[in-house]
Amino acid sequence: MDNKSIAPSWQIFSSSTLKMIAVITMFIDHFGYTVVYWSDGQGQYYQLCRDIGRIAFPIYCFLLVEGFFYTRSRLRYTVNLLIFGILSEIPFNLALGAAVRLPGYQNVFFTLSCGLLAIWGMEKIREKHILLMVLPAAAGMAAAYLLHTDYDFKGVLLIVILYLFREQPVPRFFCGALCLYWEWKAIFAWIPITLYNGKRGWMSGPVLKYLFYVFYPAHLLLLAYLRYHFFRI
Repeated sequence: MDNKSIAPSWQIFSSSTLKMIAVITMFIDHFGYTVVYWSDGQGQYYQLCRDIGRIAFPIYCFLLVEGFFYTRSRLRYTVNLLIFGILSEIPFNLALGAAVRLPGYQNVFFTLSCGLLAIWGMEKIREKHILLMVLPAAAGMAAAYLLHTDYDFKGVLLIVILYLFREQPVPRFFCGALCLYWEWKAIFAWIPITLYNGKRGWMSGPVLKYLFYVFYPAHLLLLAYLRYHFFRI
């Protein structure tokens, strides 16, 4: 991601920084959902955790689109998402549904996979007929909707918007905000996104890269354990 032109001095966040912001806010969100809820109900602490957590998903979608353009292998990128989607499914079910099976709700890796496949198809078709780009976009949204993935078709739509307006920050913001109107606090994710400088940052090695993949199922298992330990649920 270091091939961009020199960013303005006020753009101070690398992709590593954005990943850390997304990880921390996601953890707070899930902590509120899995632990705080059982002590506070839907009170102020629960709501605060969920509000902070709205920042995470748009950042992950933004980084997915950036990764799409800079990855050495789009196929490997897609396969990694699908593999960790499968590995994360039971931890996701245990944390969010207190059950091994949760057929009506699939984890966010599958949303990201649908989005990645959608923009990959759009990129292929773009060279032939730009109007036909709607087909892979619609297919990705339909797949997320039918699979009942986290954020379902709306998540894929956000990825498509970030792809289409990648070089146009103002339309990207307004279209992205409209896409997330039902979770308006997610707009605050555009603050760190706007501060992105196009650089990888300090987490560029393969071990650290996969650490972010592993963190998702690991933190879900931890939260499921904490909820069971304190509330026997």
